[in-house]
Amino acid sequence: MLKKIGFSIVLAYRKAILKRKGVSIKHHAVFSRVQFEGKATIEPYCRLFGDPVIKIGSNFYLNVGCHLLGEIYIGKDVIIGPKTVFWGRDHGLARNELIRKQPHNKEPITIGNDVWIGANVTILKGVNIGTGAVIGAGSVVTRDIPEYSVAAGNPAKVIKKRE
Repeated sequence: MLKKIGFSIVLAYRKAILKRKGVSIKHHAVFSRVQFEGKATIEPYCRLFGDPVIKIGSNFYLNVGCHLLGEIYIGKDVIIGPKTVFWGRDHGLARNELIRKQPHNKEPITIGNDVWIGANVTILKGVNIGTGAVIGAGSVVTRDIPEYSVAAGNPAKVIKKRE
């Protein structure tokens, strides 16, 4: 119980410090090892856990219920729809050991500037999304998306270029 109270106090203190810098983190959002480079809004029920770090550029918006885990680099002017997941790791698949005991495979995720990611998108480890890209709602991004592309589907594929 004391550990939970202590964590709540530390989190409230961090939120207050960040608020002075223009970072608004709403109720029931938790974060660890996240660096904000400018103004940002994190809506309720989001979880951000850097492994080792999440770096977020200025003018960032993260909608309700998102989960970011891993080594993640996000550019400026990025908006992310609700219930989106960035997952920077997965388990090994060797047959000679239980999956739950296998080490994690980790690769960074990089998001360029001026990117819009729709609702319920999943972005997997090692993906780079180029500047100006748009990712359609419900997409699963398993490969890099070029600059100024619009991508959608499972797996996400480029369907057109932004003009």
